[in-house]
Amino acid sequence: MQNRFGVKDFVIILLVCVTGLLVFLSMKQADRQWTEFKGLSSKIDSIEKQAARVQDTLDKAEVSGMRDRLSNLSRDMAEVKQQIARGVKVSGAASAASSTQAANDKPAAVVSASDRDESWAVKGVPITWQPERAEHDSEPKTIAGFAEGGELTEIFNAQPQNVMPLVYKDVYGAYVFERVTEYLAEWDPKTLEIRGVLAQAWQYAPDGTWLRVRINPRARFSDGEPVLAEDVIWTFQWMRNAQLAAERPRSITDFITEIKQIDQHAVEFKFNQVLFTNLSGAMGSFPILPKHVYKDITPTQYNQATGFVIGSGPFKFANVSMDSQWKPGTDVELVRNEQYWGPKPVYERLRFKVNRDDLARVTAFNNGEADWTTPNSTQFASFVKNDDWLKRGNQARMWYNIRGGYSFIGWNCGKRGDKLTPFSDKRVRRAMTQMLDRELIVREIFAGLARPATGPFNSVTPQANPSIKPWSYSMVESRKLLKEAGWEDRDGDGTIENAEGKPFKFEFTYPVGNETTERLVKYTKDQAAKLGIECVLKPLDWSVFMSIVDNRDFDCITMAWSPTSPESDPQQIWHSQYIQNQGDNFVQWANAEVDDILEKGRRELDVTKRMEYWHRMHQIIHDEQPYTFVAERPWLRVVGPRVGNFNEYKNGFQYDELFVQNPAASKTNN
Repeated sequence: MQNRFGVKDFVIILLVCVTGLLVFLSMKQADRQWTEFKGLSSKIDSIEKQAARVQDTLDKAEVSGMRDRLSNLSRDMAEVKQQIARGVKVSGAASAASSTQAANDKPAAVVSASDRDESWAVKGVPITWQPERAEHDSEPKTIAGFAEGGELTEIFNAQPQNVMPLVYKDVYGAYVFERVTEYLAEWDPKTLEIRGVLAQAWQYAPDGTWLRVRINPRARFSDGEPVLAEDVIWTFQWMRNAQLAAERPRSITDFITEIKQIDQHAVEFKFNQVLFTNLSGAMGSFPILPKHVYKDITPTQYNQATGFVIGSGPFKFANVSMDSQWKPGTDVELVRNEQYWGPKPVYERLRFKVNRDDLARVTAFNNGEADWTTPNSTQFASFVKNDDWLKRGNQARMWYNIRGGYSFIGWNCGKRGDKLTPFSDKRVRRAMTQMLDRELIVREIFAGLARPATGPFNSVTPQANPSIKPWSYSMVESRKLLKEAGWEDRDGDGTIENAEGKPFKFEFTYPVGNETTERLVKYTKDQAAKLGIECVLKPLDWSVFMSIVDNRDFDCITMAWSPTSPESDPQQIWHSQYIQNQGDNFVQWANAEVDDILEKGRRELDVTKRMEYWHRMHQIIHDEQPYTFVAERPWLRVVGPRVGNFNEYKNGFQYDELFVQNPAASKTNN
């Protein structure tokens, strides 16, 4: 048979060659488009920054018409950037149409800072106006070594389940979303007096039954949309949705019956009772979310979200949607919000990492993988004595502030599953407290960097009952209390049993990774063994641990509470109504007198009389010991040499006023 090269073969080869050529040209075209795409994205970023700088200038000027047009431009830039991220082609005509529609449909986002329009106010009631925030509490530009730009990184010692406002589970989630969102008001870090954030002014009714708040007309979300009254109302109604897993903020805002709109930038809160927390609770208990972003999301979608956060704060997620949101196990990456209406951070990016192991976390810090983190007490004490480490520009910071809080062991006072735990008996709980030498714990486990706690209020605040002293360490008293409760060694085997002959055995559940916690639980296990009790340690990852807590599936746990206000509202932790629905009374402790004290104390506006309620509550909790209050702890931070303007305040420190010293330098703290 002969091989012949015919016309058909020629056509096939020609088609293959043409196809290959087309593929090659297509790839070249794609490369050019990608280069152009990146260039366009970079230009949009540049325009966004320029628009933001001009916006800042006009915010301080008296040129209202230009402000309106620039506000529309800011929104257009945000929309174009989002479209580019989705790969959508944007034409000049479409952009112009968008701008025209925005100008027609949206109210002006900015008004003069000196404009004190009082049309929203009730006549005859004093108005509390807030000064415009022109600078940070400590202005970084005045500090030696100041530089602009760069990235700062913090390492958390636990993995947040989510960073979603309203449904977050822990302080780490709050650390993130509070950089992205804003409240109507906050505590001044220097004076601990309430000051406006989104609130430009307010009126508080003389009889305490209502509060009117004017939203700063300059305030806008990171997508350029103004913060309006409807956003405040929607956020409140969303939080009150029973299908939303927002029991914590609901529990501390139960005094608000409704919020109604006065005008586009003013709302009125109605209160069903007059409480000492009405003013701060109404304006500082929930961040304001953009209705136009979240209104079409279901409660289930929101509950299951982990990082879909958009707000009006100084930082934002670079790209955020329900499909591209942050997930646990990855770094949280925030970028400066160029549209921010207040004093902007001078650095460009903020990153949060997670490392649950104390040694690995500090090693990562020393290797330059982070700019600050939280060491354990032993590590901190070592750093303070390390002259070489300090000479390299590192800092070991320790200070007490309102967020320092206290660590505790929580005893499940109710049922685990369908059976009561041994800790349903207050004599057993007190025996567990008195078997622990808390002076030794502070000295040996906390390296002396703490003080014994006596109850739910910080010992330096007026809320604490000064007559209460920590229960003394006494194994003799512990054995006596256990015997009174029916637990004793009935067969001489060294293990105590109840009347049915069941040995005393319990699980101690705790989050892994913290050396101080590890030492505390092991010490507790050893002390329990001396009493003939078997303590089984159950270490868990933080997210799993929090699920166990929510489901009340534990015998005892160890955690810490960190208050966020100078006078904390103890309702959410101690009232029996918050045993249900995954409330914060997870130890399931119920006391009718304390419930009554909480209801009366919160309504008492006379400070002296209110302190009497809190002192009585402190005494009851001290006697009942639903928690073993271990130690009041200061904040400990190790801070690297790249960080400038790190200041200690009465409520922590301010992320927004930091700067990167020499951003181009290599990262190392060792």
